[in-house]
Amino acid sequence: MAKSSKYSWKERLNIEELYNTVIGLSQREQIMVAAGAFVVLVLLVVLPITCASSRLGKLEKQITNHEKDVGKVVAKISEYKSRQAAFSQVQTKIKPKSQVQLTTRLESLANQSGISANIDGLKEVPGTPGEDYEELVVSVRMSKLSLSQVIEFLYGIENQADINLLIRRLQLKPRYDNRQQFDVNFEVSTLVSTEGGGEGGG
Repeated sequence: MAKSSKYSWKERLNIEELYNTVIGLSQREQIMVAAGAFVVLVLLVVLPITCASSRLGKLEKQITNHEKDVGKVVAKISEYKSRQAAFSQVQTKIKPKSQVQLTTRLESLANQSGISANIDGLKEVPGTPGEDYEELVVSVRMSKLSLSQVIEFLYGIENQADINLLIRRLQLKPRYDNRQQFDVNFEVSTLVSTEGGGEGGG
């Protein structure tokens, strides 16, 4: 058995004997043998190609899925950077509480618009407390303003270059004695940093 293992498959396969055997067969048997050999040859060629194609198809699908996943990650990173930039921009306008005098700021803006006499009341109201940031809120009551004066004043409040001021709970009522004038109630809020302490003044 050890001796026979030394021979290669070519040596163990006697081509001449195989040829003589096929020649000795009838024509019908020769055709059947040729057909069988052809089928075996086709299988030997087609099966590896089919397997390779199937594997390539799976690899292409995996690569496509991987590219989609990478695209999602890149989109998330881009979204995160965009939000981080927006947050950094907001942070630059958040001042320590001790440096923010919200009622004084509103009085100054009203004076610049020439409507300081129309202020009926500025009152600090409780905002939302936080560990690092705190909300300051001032309730504003004004009267006898034209619509253009109201719009100009509100626009000026929300477009401060150094601090973010937000208007909320706006109520606009026309006056009975003059329908061209309005009484206005609203709140102005801003975030301040709690670092450094100090009380926000009026």
